[in-house]
Amino acid sequence: MNDAVRSGLSRVLREPLVHFLVLGGLLFGVIAFANHLKRPVVRIDSQEIEQLASYWELQSQRPPTREELAALIHERVDEELLAREAIRLGLDKGDMIVRRRLAQKMAFASEDVAALSEPDEKALQAYYDANRERYATPGRVAMRHVYFSRDRTGETPQAAAAAALSRLQAGGEAASDPSLLPLTYADIAEADIARDYGAEFAAAVHKAPVGAWVGPAPSAYGLHLIRVERRLPTQIPPLAEVREDVRAAWLAERRQEENRKFRASLRKRYKVEIAGLPQ
Repeated sequence: MNDAVRSGLSRVLREPLVHFLVLGGLLFGVIAFANHLKRPVVRIDSQEIEQLASYWELQSQRPPTREELAALIHERVDEELLAREAIRLGLDKGDMIVRRRLAQKMAFASEDVAALSEPDEKALQAYYDANRERYATPGRVAMRHVYFSRDRTGETPQAAAAAALSRLQAGGEAASDPSLLPLTYADIAEADIARDYGAEFAAAVHKAPVGAWVGPAPSAYGLHLIRVERRLPTQIPPLAEVREDVRAAWLAERRQEENRKFRASLRKRYKVEIAGLPQ
């Protein structure tokens, strides 16, 4: 390099504009490098990968291949990236579906915390004692009935039922109008009677003495004379027989209560303002 070139280069390097450009370039590089280091991390842990594989196996009835699992992970990363970018851009604001989904996830998260504790024997016994009717086996009966259709011709259902009841109570026989429902039940729950015949008929069966013809009792189909042959009363099983059901119900109520408390605590942390309504 000759003296003229060296002298010119020296003058250029002493120019303030050159200093500004060089410093600006260095600063830009430092900022870019710092931003690279501060990039948000999308982490897919082993538990989430196992969940992806489990969902696949549940739907496809076989484990995913290596390539299929890689594709599932790739889709999951894309989903997370798109979701984060949407939140960054504020696309979740004002979207009722997104807000509802987030609220559901938060509610589930609060319930999961409550689900970690198991009830002890004292808690199970107390819950069972307070709710034992919930675990009762409904009463059952063996019965038969004589049916009189509301659409029968000739004698009215009321008159026919009254005459038939007198014969039956005297030890005679009585014919029933045609019916698609059984006239004899060897063992039927009272709840099923109410479902098939209605509440008034079920109440008459419940009050009927064993071994005697009574009636007429109304149903949705007409009138009935009833004879209960055998009655098995409602049975309440001991705690040992329904322990798992009691435990599940206790946990469900605990989750609901913890969720209620969590929502109440949120209302204390936020000031709620509703347009047009007094606060």
